[in-house]
Amino acid sequence: MRMSCQSTGLRAGVLALALVSFAATNGRADALINYSTSGSIDSTGVSGPGVISFIPVTSNQFNSPSAFSLGDFQVAALPSGGSTTYVNTPFHITFLANSVNGEVPNPNDTPFQISGTLNGTITGASQSSVVAKFDPLTNPTFLTGNFLNTLSFTDNPLSLVPSTTNNGHASAQAYLNTEVRVPEPASIALFLTTLAGLGVRHRVRTRRAA
Repeated sequence: MRMSCQSTGLRAGVLALALVSFAATNGRADALINYSTSGSIDSTGVSGPGVISFIPVTSNQFNSPSAFSLGDFQVAALPSGGSTTYVNTPFHITFLANSVNGEVPNPNDTPFQISGTLNGTITGASQSSVVAKFDPLTNPTFLTGNFLNTLSFTDNPLSLVPSTTNNGHASAQAYLNTEVRVPEPASIALFLTTLAGLGVRHRVRTRRAA
């Protein structure tokens, strides 16, 4: 009976350690993400020539968790004395994860949609008061394979520079935090049921031995 109790206790200990290890895997993790973006700026609320465009990322990669570029807003030059005003002009950016750690993710909750508005005035070639403000994300998390990602913005609002500064480019920076995907509830339930069953079996054996 002593050996049986020791064996049962050992199995219970192994299962308990496995459960702890299973839960511990659900934390921060590194992931190499290859991605691309697309973007557009509406004409709503624009008074004057449209001089702001969005330059997307065609293909790039970064190691998450990390900051990364969604693309660049670019301000073109206006003639001297010319101006364009933006009032709550919508913009839209789409983020697409092409691969994670060299593999096409499954499931893949991207394309992930981002929106916001432009407000301010461009005057001539060297003045800009326009800011791009990102809308709050209703659900900032999405799945890519076995990873749960949370996206946030590093500069919000983002000031757009005039054409005389950095060729009018202002990078829209975001931050992506990546964690190992949380196990399915059914998997956890099965694991706990197995552990509970082992406990019942041990109690039955103990009563019979008595």
